[in-house]
Amino acid sequence: VWTMGSPVLLLLLSGALAVTETWAGSHSLRYFDTVVSRPGRWEPRFISVGYVDDTQFVRFDSDSASRRMEPRAPWMEQEGPEYWDRQTRNLKDAALTFRANLNILRGYYNQSEAEPPNTHVTHHPISDRDVTLRCWALDFYPAEITLTWQRDGEDLTQDTELVETRPAGDGTFQKWVAVVVPSGQEQRYTCHVQHEGLPKPVTLRWQPPTNLITWIIAGLGLQALLVVIAVLGFVIWRKCSGE
Repeated sequence: VWTMGSPVLLLLLSGALAVTETWAGSHSLRYFDTVVSRPGRWEPRFISVGYVDDTQFVRFDSDSASRRMEPRAPWMEQEGPEYWDRQTRNLKDAALTFRANLNILRGYYNQSEAEPPNTHVTHHPISDRDVTLRCWALDFYPAEITLTWQRDGEDLTQDTELVETRPAGDGTFQKWVAVVVPSGQEQRYTCHVQHEGLPKPVTLRWQPPTNLITWIIAGLGLQALLVVIAVLGFVIWRKCSGE
């Protein structure tokens, strides 16, 4: 049995309720399975609770530390590990089905909750002849994203360094891909970003800095710039103190 409210409630709660019931004499056995979407998280939350009459005797919560079916009544604690392993496997399979159905419902209401990535390219000299261009994608959701480098319109796959998509800690994700290029040929290279939050793929190039401080950072690095500032500050301080 699926129950849904208005589109607004669907976006906030995405409630999905399944009920199975068997009767044995005057007692009832019921399981309630619920999947809930939430913005800023990759996986929806899945909860399953079992009741005998009005007493809860088992519970599974995908947000729990164990991620296993657990007893909620003293008389269930006598069950061995094989029972709990089997129940946990069954529930994890059920969670996949519920999440797929939830994605279908999102599509019906166009509630994808996608957040487009913030993208930019950074420039890192590594020698007199070579530099590293790193293409960044930040603050995006969901986690699926494609980052590729091209040289003169041709894909570069073997010569790039790609990190795994990683959580940013605020519910969004980040990723980067880097390529080593000859100094002075940076404009031949373009980064291409594809994500469902973007209306169309984004193409990026490294943009040369437009002021002196940015040139120093790009050429020497931020730490070198801080050293220069510290030395200048020391010289000014000595002059002001009359030494």
